[in-house]
Amino acid sequence: MNAVLIVNPTSGPSENSQLVPDLTNALQSQGIQAKICPTTAEENGQGLATAAAKSGAKLVVVAGGDGTIEAVARGLAHTQTALGIIPLGTRNNIAASLNIPTDMAQAVQVLIEGERSQFDLGKANNHYFMEVVGIGLEASLFPCGDDVKEGIKSNYWAAIKSFVAGFKTFLQFRPHRLVLRFDGRRARLSTLQVNVCNSPRYGIEFALAPQAKMNDGKLDLIYINQPSKWDHFRHFFAAMRGKHLPHERLKMYQASTIEVRAYPALEVHADGECIGTTPVIVEVVPKALWIYVPTPELVVTFTQQNSAAEKNSIFDFIQHPHISEPQIPNSEASEL
Repeated sequence: MNAVLIVNPTSGPSENSQLVPDLTNALQSQGIQAKICPTTAEENGQGLATAAAKSGAKLVVVAGGDGTIEAVARGLAHTQTALGIIPLGTRNNIAASLNIPTDMAQAVQVLIEGERSQFDLGKANNHYFMEVVGIGLEASLFPCGDDVKEGIKSNYWAAIKSFVAGFKTFLQFRPHRLVLRFDGRRARLSTLQVNVCNSPRYGIEFALAPQAKMNDGKLDLIYINQPSKWDHFRHFFAAMRGKHLPHERLKMYQASTIEVRAYPALEVHADGECIGTTPVIVEVVPKALWIYVPTPELVVTFTQQNSAAEKNSIFDFIQHPHISEPQIPNSEASEL
């Protein structure tokens, strides 16, 4: 099978000089010959994916984090070219939402033994997204979050400064008046934030809509009416653990089209990318993208394999605990 491999060399918590050879070998082991197309600071993958689809490629494999996957997905929307995913990011929310394993060999196996299925995208004011649209506080905080993420990789002082700036934004942010219209309903509210989810997980593994499905033709709308800052903090901290706090003013709906107006206007992000301010119309785009995902049988196989590997790792540690201890060179030991 011939394919195009779009790879982000900087994905993940650390750089790997052997990344491209490892990917090439993993693909070749399954009989896939791939043309390598690395992303750059100027090309995030969307243009590469668009060009691959126009050239008639049947499969585009993306190796990277959620941002790279989303960019490639936008380039393949409404085409017959299927997307294959090898997750290499820090969070890998999209892979988790689609049951795609983070193990490279298993992810490549999905391209051969998995199924080619259609999935929905969301669209916010003509900007396609896979995970979430955030309106309000979250959109104001996202730039700080990105700076913290990048700072952790290279500059801890910059990360600390960005964290402090984000905390200051959180303390100063005030509730706004909003009007929502969705599938024949209308709601007036005062809130800090509104989220519209296409996937069950996003961001720092937030599970705001754990029942959301990426192929049900619906988006999940979530907000708390008249929340305190403490309510908001507790709600998102619980979402990080995959839980929902019972709250009488927590509202969750499913809809195909959602219009949001805010007074004054609020910032809007789509999958972490600022796309402007309200008003915004968010709508589902059903069956917009072909993706290779594991079959139910393959999910069971991977679960069993990973469980066995984990047990073997624990057993090896019990039997040989000294292997994990740092060894002191003889020359240094003689000086002690």
